[in-house]
Amino acid sequence: MFKVGYDNDSIISFKGPLTVGLLSFVGNSLKSIIRVENSLAKRIFRIFIELTQNVSYYSAETIEVEKGIKSGVGWFIVKENSNKYNVTTGNLIIREDGFKLIRNCDEINSLTEKELRELKRRTRSQAIERDVGAHIGLIQTSLLSGDKLNYKVTELDDIHSFFTISVNIKK
Repeated sequence: MFKVGYDNDSIISFKGPLTVGLLSFVGNSLKSIIRVENSLAKRIFRIFIELTQNVSYYSAETIEVEKGIKSGVGWFIVKENSNKYNVTTGNLIIREDGFKLIRNCDEINSLTEKELRELKRRTRSQAIERDVGAHIGLIQTSLLSGDKLNYKVTELDDIHSFFTISVNIKK
């Protein structure tokens, strides 16, 4: 389902701690690397930020990057071919979170754009009651791409799974 690693379609890839500084630098660099109309470049940038922030915030593997500040570890790759761009991320997760991610991604993939916008409003209104950041980010990613979320949760052991998510953005 996912071809991971550098190839001729790759624009940029990284594996390691996804710090706020790194994501800001790479995100801004993408804008200059990808020479397309401004609205498409902005969508690619926003999708990149949404998916990589999820790794930074929610990865089960973290590294202390500064005293008291931890950053999630994972990877990302941005690719381009003749008709689309693709942003893919992967990271270690707590196994139980995998079931929630599967449920959320399946729900998002089953909805129309109008239904997604309503789900985003409902989810945002629940933000005070519970942590819904990743869910809102996935909804936003689907809305921005206009495409389905391609994802895979691979169980590794009794505690951990590996989550990979990929989205296509048509040119």
